[in-house]
Amino acid sequence: MMLKKTFLDNVQYGKNNWWRYLLTSFVSWFGPILLIIIILIPFMILSHPLDNGTDAENLLNTLDPMIILLFFGVYYVFSFLFFYFCTRLIHQKKLILFINTASNIKWGKILKGAGIWFVLMGFALIIGVMINPSAVRFSFNPSFFILAILSIIIYSIQATFEEVFFRGYLMQGIGLVTRKPVIPLLITSALFALGHFFNGSDAATGMGMVISMFIFGLTLGIITLGENSLETAIGVHIANNIFLTTVINSTGIFGDLPSLLSLGTGSSLIIPAFILLPLLLFIVFRGKWDKLELITRKTYKLDKIRDPTQIPCSNCKTKNPGFAIFCNECGEKIKVNYASTAQKTIAFLIDFLLISFIFGIVLVAIILTQTINNYGSVNEVILALIWIILDVIIFFIYFILLEKHGQTIGKIIMGIKVVRDSNHNPISYQQSLVRNLLLIVDLFPYPLPGLLAIIFSAKSSKKQRIGDLVAGTLVLKKK
Repeated sequence: MMLKKTFLDNVQYGKNNWWRYLLTSFVSWFGPILLIIIILIPFMILSHPLDNGTDAENLLNTLDPMIILLFFGVYYVFSFLFFYFCTRLIHQKKLILFINTASNIKWGKILKGAGIWFVLMGFALIIGVMINPSAVRFSFNPSFFILAILSIIIYSIQATFEEVFFRGYLMQGIGLVTRKPVIPLLITSALFALGHFFNGSDAATGMGMVISMFIFGLTLGIITLGENSLETAIGVHIANNIFLTTVINSTGIFGDLPSLLSLGTGSSLIIPAFILLPLLLFIVFRGKWDKLELITRKTYKLDKIRDPTQIPCSNCKTKNPGFAIFCNECGEKIKVNYASTAQKTIAFLIDFLLISFIFGIVLVAIILTQTINNYGSVNEVILALIWIILDVIIFFIYFILLEKHGQTIGKIIMGIKVVRDSNHNPISYQQSLVRNLLLIVDLFPYPLPGLLAIIFSAKSSKKQRIGDLVAGTLVLKKK
């Protein structure tokens, strides 16, 4: 039985030793920094003698923002070149392998992705201005045209490299080890997001940037896996960076660029990413939602299926390969009754209502303890923090312990149970831990809490949410 080649299957061409990934990553990201420093040292010595008291920080502050943007572009040109030569010489792979499963780049998809996202960003800008007209001010400068040209050139290179590296090279490499697309999807989205921490002006805005970029990376990863190609994601990324530099200067990196519009003080202009990005997914996959099933499917060798899944026959209990339709022993048709998305959702809501009642008891206990012992000096914020921490602990202990034995109270009521994906046996504590810790991702407000889990469960052939796919578990109807 042969399977159609997927985007992640491209990794099996070339050489994939772990040290090749470390070396290529290091050379691609840090090699250009060393090269640029070596090039700039003579220039800095000749232009700014050491005896005039000018240090590196003051020198950076005196540079024109357009010059900084230009250096930014030079860095990514070298990064892309270093990455290209490393993948050709160290991995012996062609660049097209990190872009799609075909033999040529589909430029139309890049333009389509860029156009859709640029329109969505523009729509969000118009909505923001209508709500708060003072949020922006028109600040046209003739230098805007130079900025626009530089942005188109620089961000076409920078965004393409980042997509090829994170959503292509790294996602394929991690997928080679895990065989589960959802794991590299989450890991590469997190790595991509962490790299944007220093884009914020302080720790708070930095964390906000990390969360926003995690959602952005997750969306582009879903598009890449669903479309089996990288072009649309590349177009969206390019358009995003161009818009945030030329239309509105909101990158916070280059300083006062001659953008078309300027944000007012303390303004919040653009509709949050957790609303715009799901809308992007809807537009990209409208009428072809079945493509999202690729995200939940394991990857295999190109020449054969290696499926360790063993499904017990409901009639004679003989274990059969996961792809079997009839039992090898008795010939009965093998039927696996997966719990529906609706059943799992209702079960979770029942559990959450029960846990919320326990949260209320804990809150009353804390209030009574403070009143009886007259802890007047204890800050209310600290008490609230203690209550939240206890609630989080209770939440995870409840699900981890009960699902280790197959069923929470909600699942008992709905007649469903958690089992191993491989053989339908009870899950281990490690699987229960992983499955429930990833509720943090499954319940992420995207744009509604739990919608991400519902989407994955609905499109998965085995009705698995992200936590199930990573932990190797699934939920069955109890016989």
